Amino acid sequence: MSASLRCAGIQRFADTYLDGEFGDRERVEFEAHLEGCETCRDKVREQAAWHRGIRDAGPHERAPAALRNRVQRAIARDAQPVRPWRRFSTRAVPLAAVGGILATLMFSKVHWSPVAADVIAKHQRNLPIEVSGGVDQLKRWYAGKVDFPVRPPRLPHAALRGGRLSDIGERQAAYLVYDVGGNKVSVFIFDPGNESLESQRKAIIDNHEVYFDQERGYNVAMYRDRGVGYAIASDLDSGQMYKLVSAAVAP
Repeated sequence: MSASLRCAGIQRFADTYLDGEFGDRERVEFEAHLEGCETCRDKVREQAAWHRGIRDAGPHERAPAALRNRVQRAIARDAQPVRPWRRFSTRAVPLAAVGGILATLMFSKVHWSPVAADVIAKHQRNLPIEVSGGVDQLKRWYAGKVDFPVRPPRLPHAALRGGRLSDIGERQAAYLVYDVGGNKVSVFIFDPGNESLESQRKAIIDNHEVYFDQERGYNVAMYRDRGVGYAIASDLDSGQMYKLVSAAVAP
C-alpha cells in the first residue's frame, strides 16, 4: 500500500482508534505509523480534542441498572475480535452502537453532509449584511422573502448583528450573523425538505437530533425544529458549540 493511501486510511479511522475498537495487532500497526507521520498525529490529536470537548460539555447521568445490565449482556453476545483496520469499513460495529445507549449524548458515525460543506464555505466569506436590528425586526424583514418561518435562535451571550438572504445548495436560506465574545457565529435557516442533515456525529439534545461536524478548524451543528432546518457554524471549540446549540434548541 502506498504512503498516501496509508495516511488516508489512518485519518479515516482515527475515531475507530480513539474509541478503542482495534485489536492489538491493528493498534500497534496504527501507532507505528503515527510515530513517523506528523500529519496523521495532528489529525488524531484534533479528533481526540473533539472527543474530550463533547464529553466534557455534555451532561453526565447514570443509566438505570436494568438498562446497564441489558447492554452488558448485548455486548457479551456481540463481542468478537476486530478485523484489520484496512477492512474496517465493511464490518458493522455493534459494540460502539450498543455502548452509545448508555450516554445521554448518543453519537453515531455517518457521512459528511453537503449542507455542512456549503455552510462552512459561506461562513468563511465576509458577506455583507442586508438588514440589522433585533429579532422582531428581522422576522418582519424576512416575511414574504422566504417560504418558511424565520425564528432567530436566542443564543447565550450573543449579539445578533443582522442577516441577509442566502442559499443552501439550491434552497433559499435566511443567513443570520451573531457575535459571541468577539467570535462570528453564522446561523442558516432553511427548508430542508428531504435533504439529509446527517454528518459525522449525532447528539440527542432536548429531543432534537443534532448533527455535528468539524472541518478546516470550524465546527458545524445541524438540526430540524418544527420542520425547519438550522445550521450553525463557528470557530468556537466543541464544548462551547455544544452549549450554544443546547440553548438554541431549548423551548
